[in-house]
Amino acid sequence: MRQLTHCEDKKNRQRPRVALWCVALACAFGLTCNVARAQSQSPQVGRTSGRIESGRSVDELVKRAMNVACAERELDPQGSAPIDEMQARPSLPVRHAEVVAGAERAERLLPVAKTLAAESLRKLVREYGIKETTAVRAAFARLAQVSVIKPDMELRDNASVLYKEPRTIRFGTIFLAGLRSDEGMLGVLAHELTHAADGAGGSLRELFRGVAQRAGGAAGLRISARRGEELTCDLVGAQAVRAYIARTPGVETLARRTARALAHNCVERDHTDRAHLSPRTTMRALLALDPALARELTGDPFEASAPPANVPPAPRRTQRRAAHPISPRTPRR
Repeated sequence: MRQLTHCEDKKNRQRPRVALWCVALACAFGLTCNVARAQSQSPQVGRTSGRIESGRSVDELVKRAMNVACAERELDPQGSAPIDEMQARPSLPVRHAEVVAGAERAERLLPVAKTLAAESLRKLVREYGIKETTAVRAAFARLAQVSVIKPDMELRDNASVLYKEPRTIRFGTIFLAGLRSDEGMLGVLAHELTHAADGAGGSLRELFRGVAQRAGGAAGLRISARRGEELTCDLVGAQAVRAYIARTPGVETLARRTARALAHNCVERDHTDRAHLSPRTTMRALLALDPALARELTGDPFEASAPPANVPPAPRRTQRRAAHPISPRTPRR
């Protein structure tokens, strides 16, 4: 065993004193840092409280907007029938007068819906930081190719795009009859155009995930990827309606025209399925995602955005194409 020299022994005796001084300095420094940290964090409590209050304000805004939308629907001669009322109706033949009128409206509005849906999608792609890849560019190309409206008695209160018929939007005859306004019809057209854009390869799945995540935070919901797709299509539809209203001024109130984008969700029986949020939950999520839409219903002030680019209004009347023969049923979106 090695023996210590006198100098080494003296140094070792001094080490505990040095260690004690180091501990004391560390404690003092730590106390100072903790006080400073607490002082720096105390204003953040106020900021967090502000965020909570802001969230509560949005919740209140959303509730009032939903009430306004459904109250306007009841007073509006052109208000869309709620989905649960459509489901209770007997099927309508393709040549029924209400179905013919709905098909004519859909065909007249399709060109404008394509323009506005593409604009809304581009805006969302930028907003959610989605790279404009080859797949995303292909999505816009598919959207531009949609050109046919096909009434389908078996679809009843639904609309659909089949992968084997990517240029066609199929409308249930009850749905065509139940969408009584240009705004209501245009929102559904933009919804289905978004499905067509996504295509069989899922070109927009990244956007769908982003919308689902943001809606989950904004509305306090857990939203699956499939429901995120449907919600994104609804969001594109609502934004397309807002742009359409801005470009086609009229004598009706902004609240009434805006309500038509949501009126079919004003149900009494609020059921859901694996692919969709329930109608009222969909409405709540849309208004939470787009508070400007809610403010256009309630009349609350908001920061004005830049006016949309000019798009010529849809012509009022066109000659209706003959409905295509109904093909055998296949799985649909």
